[in-house]
Amino acid sequence: MKQLFLKLTMVLVVLVCLCFHAGARSTTDDDIDWLGAEEFTLYWGEEVNASGYIITAEDFSPSRPSDVDTDYVMLSVVSEFSDSWGTVLALNNSDISDHYVFEDQLNITALEIITGNDIPAPYTTISVAIANQSVPFTTVVKKIDATIDVQERITDEIYMDERAHVEFRIENLRDTVLESVELVTPIPKEFILDPDVTLQRNFSIPAFGQRTISYSLKALRPGTYNFSGAQVLVGLGGRTYAKTLNDSLVTVHGPFIDLTKTVSADSVEIGTVIDVDIVVENEGDRAAYVSVCDEIPLGAVLLSGDTCETKVLHPSDRMNLTYSMQMDLAGSIVIPSVKAKFVDSKEYEGTVYSRRSLVHVSDPSRSIEDDLTVEGPVIPSGDSLFHTNVSGEGFYDGDGPLGTEPDEDHGIFQFAYDLLNLIKVLLADIK
Repeated sequence: MKQLFLKLTMVLVVLVCLCFHAGARSTTDDDIDWLGAEEFTLYWGEEVNASGYIITAEDFSPSRPSDVDTDYVMLSVVSEFSDSWGTVLALNNSDISDHYVFEDQLNITALEIITGNDIPAPYTTISVAIANQSVPFTTVVKKIDATIDVQERITDEIYMDERAHVEFRIENLRDTVLESVELVTPIPKEFILDPDVTLQRNFSIPAFGQRTISYSLKALRPGTYNFSGAQVLVGLGGRTYAKTLNDSLVTVHGPFIDLTKTVSADSVEIGTVIDVDIVVENEGDRAAYVSVCDEIPLGAVLLSGDTCETKVLHPSDRMNLTYSMQMDLAGSIVIPSVKAKFVDSKEYEGTVYSRRSLVHVSDPSRSIEDDLTVEGPVIPSGDSLFHTNVSGEGFYDGDGPLGTEPDEDHGIFQFAYDLLNLIKVLLADIK
């Protein structure tokens, strides 16, 4: 009975082999000039793309306790033009060949076929050779290239106050509607859409029609950035075909002023002197005239150093301001932001604010419950204040992403408001 089963199995394999081969035409290897072969290992159900041909390991001979010489593998092949073929390959088998040639284009040879119950899944190692198209054969055009034509335009050089314009024109080369088209365009994190719009990334294109997608980008800081090649995905016959464009470089010029302010301590006793260190650095590639001016918080007395300075900062230049102040008011004192204004030779200008900090000033003669929370001097808000530093520090009045605006400015009456706030603090302390 076992021998009869094996014979029936071999007959079935041969019949399947003949059916598969009916869809492809084979010629002798000597008639074709083959390019260098590549080797691939395919496990059951896996597929590989060999120069545009999708080869899938559809099935294997039944597994046995160990590998045997009569094992075979069933392969399916789909070309870029959706032509489909199939074959059965075996080793050491007088009825089934170990290689097959498809339409004088593709030559597949089985090098190894491994089955058996002692492995997780059967697999095969195959050698794939492609016909040399330089000899008199019809030039093979990828299916995606015969379906769409894509043209891309992107501004390759801008200034910080300018926009980079991006445009994709996708043309349908077929006489049928492309129902499923998707545009994938990676945007570096240093850029934002300006204006902020929702891009239409999924659409259809009528027969011999075209679709244009365009938008503009604003840079958050100078530098040279790589835009990974966009992809156009087209759904055809249940499969997705991709056309990938080349990478693009965009160079952004301009100054970039980074501003930090640090204090020597965040918890002191009343009457303690603390040092303030301000660092202004131009991280861009263009020089800028920078004006820095700081304010001390309420209840503090300036002892030494300067709170304001101006200087032309060339790329990578920096300037430092240091001063000392005595903390004469107890409570949680808000150290105000320092402000820096800049303008370059192109009249590109902006205002940057550092991050605020908090210093707790304790009075040993008072209880913790009596400590106050005192806001420092408010910061002029200007016409438009935006967050600029990628690190999360500062505000900027250019075209960066919107951030939290500083407190309200009372103009020439600011001194009166500050005095009134101080009186309120003293009255609350008396109570």
